[in-house]
Amino acid sequence: MEQLHGIIRNYDWGSKTALAQLSGRPVPSIEPEAEMWFGAHPGSPSLLGNSVDPSGANTSLLDAIEASPRAALGANVAERYGRLPFLLKLLAADRALSIQVHPTKQQAEEGFARENAEGVPLDAFHRNYKDDNHKPELLVALTEFRAMAGFRPIKRTLELLDTLGVDPLTTATEALRNDPTSAGLRATLEGFFGLERTEVSSILDALLPRAREIASGTPGQSKWMEQTLQGVVKIAEQYPGDVGILVALLLNHLALQPGEAIYLDAGQLHAYLDGLGVEIMANSDNVLRGGLTSKNIDVAELMNLVTCEPLDDPTLRPAAGGHYITPAPEFDLQRLDAGATLAVNGPAIVLSVDDSVKVDGRSLASAEAVWVGASDEPVEVAGRAFIARVGCQS
Repeated sequence: MEQLHGIIRNYDWGSKTALAQLSGRPVPSIEPEAEMWFGAHPGSPSLLGNSVDPSGANTSLLDAIEASPRAALGANVAERYGRLPFLLKLLAADRALSIQVHPTKQQAEEGFARENAEGVPLDAFHRNYKDDNHKPELLVALTEFRAMAGFRPIKRTLELLDTLGVDPLTTATEALRNDPTSAGLRATLEGFFGLERTEVSSILDALLPRAREIASGTPGQSKWMEQTLQGVVKIAEQYPGDVGILVALLLNHLALQPGEAIYLDAGQLHAYLDGLGVEIMANSDNVLRGGLTSKNIDVAELMNLVTCEPLDDPTLRPAAGGHYITPAPEFDLQRLDAGATLAVNGPAIVLSVDDSVKVDGRSLASAEAVWVGASDEPVEVAGRAFIARVGCQS
């Protein structure tokens, strides 16, 4: 067992308070702190050791695994994946992230190879595929966490559009009215992305006053509709004139409570809006974006990947023992509540989310983590923590 130091990633949508408060550092932070990575992704591998040496003397978890993969991961994981197959994060959003989608494993492998063959540098602004892996992901809320995840059932979307009653929007969504299926959703999404900026502005000029009216609370109005339009109005304030505001009308709007989660598989369109959470995913940084961002947008590639089948309720709650059950073989995430204890075998990462956690009797402060290698002795974890492991090996 060794202490594992998370690496902070600074993005403009991050929070200047959430991660700093969680880890007991001065508030506000100098820059927005969006994510803290715990893992062995080459982009920001975590560091091992009792403390971080400013001279750079710490060994990274990536280097430790590459030096002795069987000892770190165990024979089965090393043979199947050749690397730590998951990446664990703390994620702190103060404003909306991009509307995005992730590729399947095959799409990632093909896209990564294609961009390599084209000579696109890994750090190029327009690079889509940073690695050859897919990115199924699970996010568990630590605070109330608002997100958009997957397409809303079409009947409800048509109800929302009818309630808004905005003529330019009605015209722009005619494909969905004429064909209320996943094909109609795809045609509507393509239509939104194909609008000129002046056309988007014209629709928003008509839409937003009505959206604000409904979002403020109309007697007899559905709660989900108010919540959706509150999100749409807030996004419009953060990203004025962005086509992502229109796309947001098609998606499920969720307000996760602490302990609730969402699982997002390849192809599912989504965007996190605000809140603090623990996120685990396959070890990848592949993201295709369609709006609400200053980063590269590649609508054509996004449309190649996106799945337009509606999702009814993507909210996930922990099963017995605090496990969040997903189909992803790369990871398993378990939540341990205050007062509980658990024996943990490696390979695993134990992440503390308050100051009550002890690992083999050693106190672990909030936002601190330890790495347990496959060849290490099992450790006893007590207190409010998350345990990240490799998923099903079958």
